[in-house]
Amino acid sequence: MKLLSKSMLFLAFTLWFPNAMQGQDVKESPAYQQQQNVYKSAMKYADVSAARNSLFNMIALDPNDASLLDSLAYMYFEYQQFTSCLLVCLDILKVNPDNIAALEMSAVAYDNLGLKDKALTSYESIYLRNNSIYTLYRIAALQLDLSRHTESMTNVDILLEKEETKEAKVPINTEQGSMQISLEAAVYNLKGLIEADQGNKESARASYQKALSLEPDFVMATNNLAELDK
Repeated sequence: MKLLSKSMLFLAFTLWFPNAMQGQDVKESPAYQQQQNVYKSAMKYADVSAARNSLFNMIALDPNDASLLDSLAYMYFEYQQFTSCLLVCLDILKVNPDNIAALEMSAVAYDNLGLKDKALTSYESIYLRNNSIYTLYRIAALQLDLSRHTESMTNVDILLEKEETKEAKVPINTEQGSMQISLEAAVYNLKGLIEADQGNKESARASYQKALSLEPDFVMATNNLAELDK
């Protein structure tokens, strides 16, 4: 589940300049204008290091402009520098706990850094705000990772009761690249993993087979099914 599209990232990088109203005197100063021009040129030529340095310089000149931290966080996120992204997001959330983009990026960062319990807490906070089936699916998966089987199964059941789950798609990575599959199939595969973890092999088998009936090319479910017979 991709939380932040590249088009969103591009807008975050480029559109905050005309919208920033605080520190107007600072923004009109030659020093700030110079860094702003460097930033624009660096982004134009995909020089991430130079763009980041200019952002830091603008933050030093105008530390009260929250949009600068937003742009820095998006930059770290886009280039999968998750530790730096997380630290910036935590600073953003201190000022604005309802910044949904910072919550999403921090959740992904925690997850990629192996901090599953903190990732789960972040996703739960996001779900309270967006009530998204994709967020709930990620919550259920993390609960399984943390061996919280009852909670994970409860959320799986909630997802399977929702009509929108049947229509939704999620990306998965395969050896051939990324592909879109039915969220319902992904949820049944998750259900099978929970059941297998609990030692309910036949229930797990039925769940994997249901996932494959929805998505015959779902390699992960195929592999999980084969694992039951080893």
